[in-house]
Amino acid sequence: MRKGLYWSLLAAAVFVAALPREAAPQPKREPAAVPAEYDPLTEWELVNGAAMEARARLKKKPRRPEAIRQQIAGLAVRSAVGAERALAIGDASLFDSYRTQFREQFSDMRWRIGRMARQGGGAAEFALGVLALHGFFEPPAVETACRHFGAALARGYAGARFRVSQCLEKDDPARAAALLREAADSGHPAAAELLGRACLEAKPRQAACAYERLTAAAAAGRPTAQSALAWMYAQGVGGKADPARAARLYLQAARAGDATAQNNAGELYETGRGVKPDPKLALDWYRKAAEAGFAPAQFNLGRLYAAGTGTPRDFAEARKWLQQAERGGIVAARQLMDWMDKENPTK
Repeated sequence: MRKGLYWSLLAAAVFVAALPREAAPQPKREPAAVPAEYDPLTEWELVNGAAMEARARLKKKPRRPEAIRQQIAGLAVRSAVGAERALAIGDASLFDSYRTQFREQFSDMRWRIGRMARQGGGAAEFALGVLALHGFFEPPAVETACRHFGAALARGYAGARFRVSQCLEKDDPARAAALLREAADSGHPAAAELLGRACLEAKPRQAACAYERLTAAAAAGRPTAQSALAWMYAQGVGGKADPARAARLYLQAARAGDATAQNNAGELYETGRGVKPDPKLALDWYRKAAEAGFAPAQFNLGRLYAAGTGTPRDFAEARKWLQQAERGGIVAARQLMDWMDKENPTK
């Protein structure tokens, strides 16, 4: 039996860490996370209920229907803002719910939102930017969105700072950086994560800054920030490694649907780093990420099928995932398939 290559590949789980390893001083205390303004899911429910109630009142032909329509327009603005905040915490499913809500409940309110914006409403300008950026009704229009976001900020709507920072990134990087910091300081999770990752990638690395920013973003529920913070704990960036804490964060992000974290959760259960080894759970987590199209997880899932780890050995299933991993750029997938061909020349 040709064990050499097989066992070397078997031991080489693809553990995704897109950042270089380098020690730096880690803060001694955990920074307090910036609290979120509200729960976007609760806001979705409140807006939905209020819109349904207002629509029901309109059907009764009230004496002042315009006042009710203006109330609905205000709810439409809240819905657009809520969609953007769902993205800020990395909840794509909730964002889709907001987009559906807007299309079903507020498609007739766009002109009223425009009127509110022309009358000086910063939140309404921001809402128009959200509709344009994410293509709620027409194809996405970034320049139009940036124009609305800039107008919203000029009118004092602080919630536009993150989007304006993205709009100015190429033309005015200094202003963009300042706005990004302001957005992060005010509790914007995506802004905090971007700053945290920038601190990790800086030379020399700024571990204390990365730790503080990523902790804030992770506490707000942003899965990619949880995964990045988990990597810091797993690798001991800035201090002693903490596999148990890394595992908790990876699993938190994995349950939220982050494919990188799902792959790394599989690696944790396969190797027993920070958790009790469980080959079946390793297989399950690799599968979740593999089905999402994540090439490293496709390779890891193929490995387990080739080895019969957590599942009966199945070279056909292994080959299916390894072929996908190879198409995704994982060179080791071809090596393992070559070994399988030699091991089972008739299959």
